[in-house]
Amino acid sequence: MNVEESRVWISSLRRFGMKPGLERVNRVLDQLDHPESRLRFYHVAGTNGKGSVCTLLCRLLEASDQRVGVYTSPGLGGFNGRIVVAGEAIPDEAFARHASTVRAALERGLDADPLTEFEVLTVIALLYFAEQRVDAVVWETGLGGRFDATNIVTPIVTSITNVSYDHVEILGPTLVDIARDKSGIVKPGIPMVTAATGDAYRIINRQAITVGAPIFQVGRHLSFVQTSVCDTHQIGSYRGIYRDAHNVRLSLYGRHQTANAAVALGMYEAGLGRVPDAVWTRALRSLDGARWPLRFEVFRRERMPVVIDGAHNPDAAYQLSRTLAAFAETARLPATGRWRMVIGVFADKDAKTMLQHVLPLAHDVIVCRPNHVRGALPQDVAQLIGSIRRDLPVRIIDDVEAAVEAAMDGSLPIVIWGNLHMAEGAREWILKTGLDYWT
Repeated sequence: MNVEESRVWISSLRRFGMKPGLERVNRVLDQLDHPESRLRFYHVAGTNGKGSVCTLLCRLLEASDQRVGVYTSPGLGGFNGRIVVAGEAIPDEAFARHASTVRAALERGLDADPLTEFEVLTVIALLYFAEQRVDAVVWETGLGGRFDATNIVTPIVTSITNVSYDHVEILGPTLVDIARDKSGIVKPGIPMVTAATGDAYRIINRQAITVGAPIFQVGRHLSFVQTSVCDTHQIGSYRGIYRDAHNVRLSLYGRHQTANAAVALGMYEAGLGRVPDAVWTRALRSLDGARWPLRFEVFRRERMPVVIDGAHNPDAAYQLSRTLAAFAETARLPATGRWRMVIGVFADKDAKTMLQHVLPLAHDVIVCRPNHVRGALPQDVAQLIGSIRRDLPVRIIDDVEAAVEAAMDGSLPIVIWGNLHMAEGAREWILKTGLDYWT
């Protein structure tokens, strides 16, 4: 297959939906000489913050002379953007070649129970990382943990960033259910780092004790505390497993990112141990340049910010609202602190709770429809907004790019949020306009 044929084939597997379980992937890996057995994994699970932790951890490892492969879901740039080595997405040639290898393995008697889209991408990533002989793989779960396709590896360290409500139709209706599923990545003797709290932490801790995995909880065994903010940066102090650090400059904005920084630093320490002083200093400095697109990514339009954030569940929306308020104060935006919002959500998300968190900061809203089969009808979202804030002006512009262009009319600060697919489309349009980053 060439690369286009590969993409068409993989996309066709969406019809099988999500099929939790590890048996299918393991059967294929049996035929492919288990490329995962030659790799060192940092396995990252959690409801929110996985991408930020992966970004920070990748920076830390690369600054420590590690050649790093990163597997995220979803990633910028389509299928290729999910599989990255040394900052570069998998080339089309390699993607097509490994996709053909996976398809051939399936056709050798395994196509009675075909892989899902995500499972095929997972196997392609393993083949490519092994071929590239990376020193470390930052390995993000797709959904949950126990039965997620990424859980076929034996990592050197694991993490569960946090546990909140998302994908309840699959993972279960309570935080205990969700934590129990995510704790399935805990492995015997393998260190676990988590920022989970309350009942979720108790479930994770119980599993760690059961299998004999050392566990490090943010706020108890390690921490990253914000000491000041500057523009879209924050400065903090880290108390770690082996060593501490002060005046660490973190370029991911928002107080919630301090917990993600603690998880990433904890995984780094747990995976590499006590590194030489020069390596430690270089690794810490690398956090200043970390960027994670679509996570409170701020552009400048004249004197006003344009924020893009992929918040797509209630906890992420809550964190977005806090970060918007803090940024408005730091950036000395007009006293009203009100934002023009471009919103597009998936129909299967708890949109009402998400909107309740963020709409108090809205000046007006444009509702669009994500370019995805799961996208909610803008009319339904607009009606929901009206039930929460009757005073709020709401416009419906289905097309994402047209909605963003309309939002630029005027001099209000803008925030685009609600879904990663929609946010990526908006980002592509904004980059074409030539807007610079807010610095």
